[in-house]
Amino acid sequence: MGVHVVSKLDNRQHVSFNLEAAAQRELSDSSVRIRTQLISLTSNNLTYARMGGFLHWWDAYPVSEDYPAPYNDPSVWGIVPAWGYATVEETTIPELPKGTLLYGFWPTISTPTDLRLKRGSPEGHWIETSDHRQQLMPLYNRYTATATTTPISELTTTLNPLSDSARDELDRMAWTTLFIGGVAGFVLSEYVFSSNPTQPPIHPLGNQAGLQWTLSDGEVSSAVVVNLAASTKTARVFSYYLSRKPDSSAPLGLLQVTSAVSRIEEASRNLPTTVPSKVVAYGDLDSNESAEWLASRRPSKIVIVDFGGRANSLRDTLSLIKNHAELQSCKVAIVQVGNEQKVYSTEEIIAGQAAMAELGKVQYNTSGVQDTILETVGPEAYFTIRGAQWEKWLDERHLSEPGAKIVFGSGVSGADGVEGGWERLCRGQVRPEEGLVYKIQ
Repeated sequence: MGVHVVSKLDNRQHVSFNLEAAAQRELSDSSVRIRTQLISLTSNNLTYARMGGFLHWWDAYPVSEDYPAPYNDPSVWGIVPAWGYATVEETTIPELPKGTLLYGFWPTISTPTDLRLKRGSPEGHWIETSDHRQQLMPLYNRYTATATTTPISELTTTLNPLSDSARDELDRMAWTTLFIGGVAGFVLSEYVFSSNPTQPPIHPLGNQAGLQWTLSDGEVSSAVVVNLAASTKTARVFSYYLSRKPDSSAPLGLLQVTSAVSRIEEASRNLPTTVPSKVVAYGDLDSNESAEWLASRRPSKIVIVDFGGRANSLRDTLSLIKNHAELQSCKVAIVQVGNEQKVYSTEEIIAGQAAMAELGKVQYNTSGVQDTILETVGPEAYFTIRGAQWEKWLDERHLSEPGAKIVFGSGVSGADGVEGGWERLCRGQVRPEEGLVYKIQ
């Protein structure tokens, strides 16, 4: 049974090791004992490590005192969680019998893990209530019971070929795991930049932050939206929903900045939309052609959504706007969503924080926005809408993500396991069209 741990001091240092099966202590009331089955690794996981202390992601699954030294020291080593599926192996909750498949936030280990759960809303949702997880944002403490036609043990096996129906089921689960159910891009498009006149837009950090986000802030019908790192997972989902807004609330244009120009251009052609789109490479961002295209849309506002743009792409965009006479009067808003796929040094983190203030960036937080939606719209209505929209996206996934492929790995240790995937993430070696998904056995 494998365990993958990452240094909290230098996220590039990581180790996997095996544990002998140990006797399990008695399971507490209102608890389940689970085993991770199917998880993904993306740039999000680098963020969970980089900000794990500040935002308590390290708290989700602390290293065990039973781990071999020095990996049992929680001040130095931690488990980076990942999104996906796990099965219930033991339970004291009648509604969650053995064999139940849960979707949520899991440890990158193959050893059993205990969760303490209470019923959530709507039916089938469960909330983790363990004391050590109470400072974790609510999004990461929510688990959902999931039905499958084929047992998960068959879907994740590497020994026997799957039927066509089982292969499709695994594929949809893998895409859901990889894109985290599309939640970040969906709520950013539909609730932060709200097109619903009866639903006031929600601040990118959520209303609990106490910060102002007016109808004018959320309106994009007079704006061109610039997506930096347009090939990232969240950017692809965001672009999908944004470009399908009703004409009266759709943006004037969408400028997509990426290293995967031909693939994003193909996606723009595949799916019908009335929103004009231009795709540019990072190296062409500061060209006169890009500036002229922006100006041709005649915006009064330019919304830059940074999903983790490379190097100086944000400053290049701002320079492009500043240096074009017809764009200088535009209001500019910058929403920070993600970061570049790499391990950041302390100096780079400090510089990034300074840039937030200097450039007037607005930070985005999926959990904060979803919490506000649950308060204002209600969980039943929200999850019904989100679930239906995600199923539609899955139906069109190969149109929205042409050339993208799920790269299945196996287990925790080694080059083909989570260990190898983490190394590739740290080195920035995961290509935009690749989706790393692991069958944990």
